[in-house]
Amino acid sequence: MEYIKDLESGSSPKVRKAAEAIFKNKLQGYCPYLIQALTKEIEKEKAWRTQCQLIKAIAGSGCTEALPSLKQLISEEFESTILYKELGLAIFLLEGTERESLEFLFTSIHKGNMLQICGACAGILKKKVIPTREDIRSILSGIQLFTESEGAVITPRCYIAAVAYLWPQEETRDFLESCKKSTWKGLVEIADNSLQGRESKIQLV
Repeated sequence: MEYIKDLESGSSPKVRKAAEAIFKNKLQGYCPYLIQALTKEIEKEKAWRTQCQLIKAIAGSGCTEALPSLKQLISEEFESTILYKELGLAIFLLEGTERESLEFLFTSIHKGNMLQICGACAGILKKKVIPTREDIRSILSGIQLFTESEGAVITPRCYIAAVAYLWPQEETRDFLESCKKSTWKGLVEIADNSLQGRESKIQLV
């Protein structure tokens, strides 16, 4: 457990480096220390890089005991809005079942925070979730409004288009055709691949 000292150091650079190593090497046993470090680091307004790395490490380590804390954090207001995406992805990945995860996605859509929705949609792509046809229709309907600055930012539909090659094409064809009209060439390529039933080479998560 060589990274405990760094996680407890209170030094954001040391904490971040430790969290990066834990995430990269898929190390186990650090959950309590990662949660404790995040609790301290979240109070530092300018430590968003460290905060994001801790959240990634928590998700990557399967720290389900962190779920209550993460859900509390995602309800708070942060100047560093990228946190909502990392929190959304972590919560989605740590939820116990696909049904619970989808409930979190639908709650996020209702909330209307695009970055939080992005995180949950990134989770769908990472887990390669195949929802029911009814849920697919609800997801596609829920994310269609979030297209602002597409390309400059990865919008929710980019993640969904990337996983849609696994979904029934009769449910996704119209959605993917609309994605092909995007001003971002990356999404056009992703959508075209999914329409042909192929996984895109463009890595979003």
